[in-house]
Amino acid sequence: MTWQYASALTIGDREEQQDRVAIFHLEDREAHLLVVADGMGGHEDGAAAAQTVIDIASSRFNQSMIDDTRKFLENICLDAHNAILTLSENRASAPGSTCVIAYLTDSQAYCVHVGDSRLYQFHSGRLIHKTSDHSIAQLMEEQESDLKDETKHSAPQNQLYMCLGGNTGLTPEFYASKVSTGNFFLLCSDGFWSQVDVEEIFARTNGTAIDQEYAGQLVQLANQQGQGKSDNICLAWAYRKDDPTESEKPGFLKQLIAWFS
Repeated sequence: MTWQYASALTIGDREEQQDRVAIFHLEDREAHLLVVADGMGGHEDGAAAAQTVIDIASSRFNQSMIDDTRKFLENICLDAHNAILTLSENRASAPGSTCVIAYLTDSQAYCVHVGDSRLYQFHSGRLIHKTSDHSIAQLMEEQESDLKDETKHSAPQNQLYMCLGGNTGLTPEFYASKVSTGNFFLLCSDGFWSQVDVEEIFARTNGTAIDQEYAGQLVQLANQQGQGKSDNICLAWAYRKDDPTESEKPGFLKQLIAWFS
């Protein structure tokens, strides 16, 4: 068995790219780290916050002996949180960032997330797990509020109650799962999942159309769906394959355009 990876991002219709995405591998290829961060703040501030998440994740992953994976991932979040707070001391606006991080081995997957960047886990096209956003809208949904009722106050989807660099308490949410052939993990910013039906896309592809070209096609599809108002978009994914020579499905972009037109 082997892991197959891809990542992509686009600036969308924004003036600055504040999303960041990275995939890291240990030299022995026995562990892998996927990171998505979505920065928030004024000009350059959000980008600096998101880059801080990537830099700290890279440093910790390459230097640490990881005995407790949960503590390792939570410490990346806490260290990034503190570093972003330090950034805010010399900036006009208070920067912040979401993050979702996945640590993958041959048999296990571990994830932490803060904010509304998400992790989706599929197996053979079936959704196994999806992280829950740390947003006001998510809280209202969980409390069975009717967001479509005009007599009630609705919260913007991107209004977060927890983020890295925020002024509230930080409790990264942790998730762990065993891994088997056919498992597929998608990490993405809200610029992606807010524009496309993630579950439909990966149920249809059944986890086999996994390469860099398709990743680029997907972020461009989400950008098109934004109709001139697209946010920054980024994603990273990992697919657990049985046969490293397994062929990809042809004509994937044409299929996607047909599904969403």
